[in-house]
Amino acid sequence: MIRSSILSVGAANRSKLLLLDSISDEMLAVVNLYIDSLWSKKDFSSKFVSEKVDTWLSARLQQCLGKQALEIVKSQRKKKNRVKPVLKRKSFNLDSRFIDFQSGNHFDLWVRISSVGRRIQLRLPAKAHKHYNKFKNWNRSKSVRLINRGGRWFIEVFFEKQVPKRKSSGKVVGIDCGYKELVRTSADQSFDDGLEHIYEKISRKKQGSKAFKRALIERDSLINKSLNKFDLSEVMELVAEDLKNVKRKSKGRINKKFNNKLQRWSYPKVLRKLQRLAEEAGTLFTLIPPAYTSQKCCKCGTIDKSNRQGKIYQCACGSVIDADLNAAINISHMGVYSPHALC
Repeated sequence: MIRSSILSVGAANRSKLLLLDSISDEMLAVVNLYIDSLWSKKDFSSKFVSEKVDTWLSARLQQCLGKQALEIVKSQRKKKNRVKPVLKRKSFNLDSRFIDFQSGNHFDLWVRISSVGRRIQLRLPAKAHKHYNKFKNWNRSKSVRLINRGGRWFIEVFFEKQVPKRKSSGKVVGIDCGYKELVRTSADQSFDDGLEHIYEKISRKKQGSKAFKRALIERDSLINKSLNKFDLSEVMELVAEDLKNVKRKSKGRINKKFNNKLQRWSYPKVLRKLQRLAEEAGTLFTLIPPAYTSQKCCKCGTIDKSNRQGKIYQCACGSVIDADLNAAINISHMGVYSPHALC
């Protein structure tokens, strides 16, 4: 399995950052020159690019950028898009020929960039933050990604580790992902660090503004913070609803104000995060259809939409239970290893 962590190298002095800007401008131009050439020749099957372009960048780096251009062109063709792609963002894949990590004194790491041309060498300082240190026992990949976001420079570092053996015993836990409560489990655990407040905050911001983007980052950070508390050490299977179409055609069915907030509910990020956590823990992650999980009584199996009244689910059989907990229990019953599924 592969994970990544992003390091900021923006603490470098101004002259180094200006030089990095100059190098990246040339790299961006070269990638697009290769894209132009490949597209005009209708070369969509090559495994590498052998030709050179007019640039001061080293032959090695040209080869690396040509490979990236080839990947972009192939991706465009795979999508059956007949419009020639253009790389606009400064995001470059670099291998160990150009990037080297060194230990430092005042900084945790120094990222050395070399072999780019004109005998240029850059040493950029980076701080090994908590997320980066999480992977200290993993194997660091030889490839990285050099990224510019909003004028700031980052290095995305990749880590590899063998996938743990799948658990053969343990609990089956169902989870109900919601808008007002991020996750409620069938074991009656709740994981939510105030996401509803963030959704409201995002809905008040002008889309595309800096404040809007900051709020999105805050949302994603809170999702990770909340779900990192989920202990899967004794969980054999994690069962969740496949909510990929939950927001489709919501316009007109619910009031405009709530629909605006609902659009900021990022359940795909929640599911991807849960899937990664399950993979790292050797836990099977199962997605099931969401139909009737919130309308069905987890005690007697009766399906009645009217039984759910807000946060409470009340059935004629006498069962009175939190509605999200009821749904989570129903979801757990639909797992691969659930006793209900094996009957």
